[in-house]
Amino acid sequence: MKTIRIAAGALSALLCSVAAAWGEPPRIEARFEPDSIEVGDMFDYVIDIDKDLVQSLGLPDFGSQQGEESAFELVEEFAADTLLVDGRHLRLRKRYRLAAFDTGEVDLLPAITYYDKNIDGDTIYAPDTITLHIASYEDLDTLLFLRADTATMSVKVDSTLVMDKLRRTGVERQKQMPFRFREIQDYVIYGAIALVLLALAVWLGIVLWRRYGRKIGRVLKPLPPLPPHVVANKALEELHNRKLWQNGKYKLYYTSLTTILRQYIVSRFGVGALEMTSDEILAALAGAEDIPAKSMMELSVVLRQADMVKFAKAEPDAEQNEQNYLRAYYFVEETKRVEQTSVEGKQDITIETKIDD
Repeated sequence: MKTIRIAAGALSALLCSVAAAWGEPPRIEARFEPDSIEVGDMFDYVIDIDKDLVQSLGLPDFGSQQGEESAFELVEEFAADTLLVDGRHLRLRKRYRLAAFDTGEVDLLPAITYYDKNIDGDTIYAPDTITLHIASYEDLDTLLFLRADTATMSVKVDSTLVMDKLRRTGVERQKQMPFRFREIQDYVIYGAIALVLLALAVWLGIVLWRRYGRKIGRVLKPLPPLPPHVVANKALEELHNRKLWQNGKYKLYYTSLTTILRQYIVSRFGVGALEMTSDEILAALAGAEDIPAKSMMELSVVLRQADMVKFAKAEPDAEQNEQNYLRAYYFVEETKRVEQTSVEGKQDITIETKIDD
């Protein structure tokens, strides 16, 4: 029985404390950061709130006051931050970023509205009034700051006098002020320096171009394309080094060999050999004066042998493969274009590299 009485007493005390906490209204503290500004400056209005978990709050709404007569203008409203959670006890922080466009001192007694299950709505005020000092940077005659090591004192400004002076020193009066060269002297000096440097750069560029322009042009001039026979011989050498037919790749070997010859014929004679059959290539080249009959015969042998390998799956012996490679090489050498060389400044001499039949 004694244990039951102790437990009942403890439960009763707990319920009483919960009920007391439930009915306790929130507590608020507020401040301006900073508490002294100039006209048009932004500042933060911060409210710290201690409340019960179930209590709902109605926070100040500066946005709805924009059309009304208000000392502040809302710049940004931040979401409420939770600083502390201790059982049912919450500590919140609400921050507003505001701007002020009037001068003097603004006193504010922070307040919020709260709701719980027993109250439809009630207003809670902070224990202290907070003050914002707003100074005018245009009216230095009516404002004096006395700055000590740790404190700032301000003289209260007559807002009517300040606004009157602001109107009298507006845009119209600025237009009537005399022009002073020192207002633009930095722009003039730096502009003149920039023009001098630009003129020097242009002059130096002209001098260098006259002296080295031709040399630079020759250096930057793209190299002429290689002659067709040089390209073909290089490709034939690379094909020989791959040793395709030695590894049983007859079709790939003859396909590569005839492709090199077809590309050479396209570049050298202007015949669309890449899209032609072997017979069409031979017919297109027949009668060409700069192709010896022996070279035509060698080309015919290589093309016919390649067709047999590609379409009839023939496998020529090693001697035939080497002979066909040499036939392709000599066809290129015997039909390459006539070169023009200049000897010691005399007129160009034509050197033919054909081999007679």
